[in-house]
Amino acid sequence: SCGGNMLMNVGPTSFGTIPPIYEERLRQMGKWMKVNGEAVYASSAWTVSQNDTITPDIWYTHKEGVTYAFFQKWPNSDLILGSPR
Repeated sequence: SCGGNMLMNVGPTSFGTIPPIYEERLRQMGKWMKVNGEAVYASSAWTVSQNDTITPDIWYTHKEGVTYAFFQKWPNSDLILGSPR
């Protein structure tokens, strides 16, 4: 949501293979991107705020008139979004 990059620091061994633990993490990231990629690629920070003022574990991106919300953790009670109107 802040226009940054994510460095996973995964590279092949000297034999050109990816260790199984890193392969698992890359596959997990691929699954996450299948669900959330639309809100990530070619998006920008939302115009009002990048994170929510009422629930700080929620971050927003924006693309083509659509606002996306990312939840760092699901709240234990009611979900309250303070920024979108």
